[in-house]
Amino acid sequence: MTTTFFIGSLVAIFAMVGTKILESHVGKFSSVSSFFRRTDDVIYNFIEWCIFKFNRYKKISKIFVFEFLPAYVYELLVKLKDYVAKKYYLAGDQIRGKRILKNKGSVSNFLKNISDSNDDKKENIM
Repeated sequence: MTTTFFIGSLVAIFAMVGTKILESHVGKFSSVSSFFRRTDDVIYNFIEWCIFKFNRYKKISKIFVFEFLPAYVYELLVKLKDYVAKKYYLAGDQIRGKRILKNKGSVSNFLKNISDSNDDKKENIM
């Protein structure tokens, strides 16, 4: 591919040099000169368009890398911290034997049974 570009550029350079030499000997070729001017304008416009696109995508990539990604990673880390803190809290309660009291559930029934058995023991003592 690079060989093709090189050969094409080399042919274009030889054509330009050849026409300039011929033009200096014979006179002006208005059609060839105007063709070269038009192609120069097309090439310069294409180069400006490429520079514009490059700068645009460079700004977009900077915004993505330095604005969006850090904010997104921070949000994920906050969620992860909350998740780990919740799991740590639950694991610590299970290790120490604490339970969360609920209106309905096994802990409530367990406390009710303990209070009933304590009432029976108090009645037997009296």
